[in-house]
Amino acid sequence: MSVGDPMTDVIPPALAGAVAPPWGKRLWGAVGPVLGAREFAIFAFLLLTSVAIGLARPTFFASGNLLAMGRQMSEIAIMATAATFLITARELDLSVGSVFGLCTLLMALLAQNRGLDLWLALAVALLVAAAIGLTNGFIVTRGRVPSFIVTLGALYIVRGAALVMSAYPVARVPHPTFYQVLAGEVFGVPVQIFWMLLIVVGGTLLFRRTVFGYQVRATGSNEAAARLAGIPVRRVKVTCFVLSSVFAAYAGALSFAHLTSISPTAGGGNELTVIAAVVIGGTSLFGGQGTIIGTFLGAALLTVVRNGLVQIGGEGRLQEAFLGGIIILAVLIHTHVGRRR
Repeated sequence: MSVGDPMTDVIPPALAGAVAPPWGKRLWGAVGPVLGAREFAIFAFLLLTSVAIGLARPTFFASGNLLAMGRQMSEIAIMATAATFLITARELDLSVGSVFGLCTLLMALLAQNRGLDLWLALAVALLVAAAIGLTNGFIVTRGRVPSFIVTLGALYIVRGAALVMSAYPVARVPHPTFYQVLAGEVFGVPVQIFWMLLIVVGGTLLFRRTVFGYQVRATGSNEAAARLAGIPVRRVKVTCFVLSSVFAAYAGALSFAHLTSISPTAGGGNELTVIAAVVIGGTSLFGGQGTIIGTFLGAALLTVVRNGLVQIGGEGRLQEAFLGGIIILAVLIHTHVGRRR
């Protein structure tokens, strides 16, 4: 067996000679990377959790409930996809929940009070979100202020702006095409699920197959080395902040299309749920390592746990505590695995 063979990296030397059949090597070559992948642990835990809840409450696997969970997780998964880029670059954005509410409220008010077409109003809302992300990124990179502080302040500023714009919820604005495209159904499947999958797949390709994705990982791994290598570190971080805000605004638009109303306090708490999905999925809070698929699985696990607790009649106030325990457990597991690697 040659040096560097994947079999010798896993099987002790004393047993290496016993593994002779070529088909065994091929099988391990196909299965080994999957079992060793960062996402496999979270997938296995998600599967076991789902099976346990399904055994306790068979209605959990009903098609209606599964589709409802898919719709529920779509907003968090979309926001968490952008957050994966930002956290991998070793930054945080605590303002996404407020951006979710403000930009969606702005979109609805422009359509309701100014007669603007909803699609055009959505474009304006996305531009406002981009401006917020650009401001956050500029202050963090140019002012050298920790992103935690900057985005925490932005959280309150943006939320306050939403309350000033309208202290009351904005109800449905007539526009059948808008609601059909963002909240309709395709072959009985909520269209939000398709939007989520499209963004997750696109995010994965951007993260793993492009120069920008490499620059994000390099920036988070060692910012000084990345700068010496010619990577525009500031521009990379600012771009990640913009992506974070824009995806939050788009998730808000999906929510509005489904609920047909928006409150100025909508999105409150989403920032912590988004970070939880990213961390549970295996992205390191210390930067440099991230996985979009893991983030998707993390969002799925959070949704399954919430739905499962409701299914089995769990105390509502215990849901957050249970989710907090899962987050701590996930971080401990990822830290232990990272040290072993």
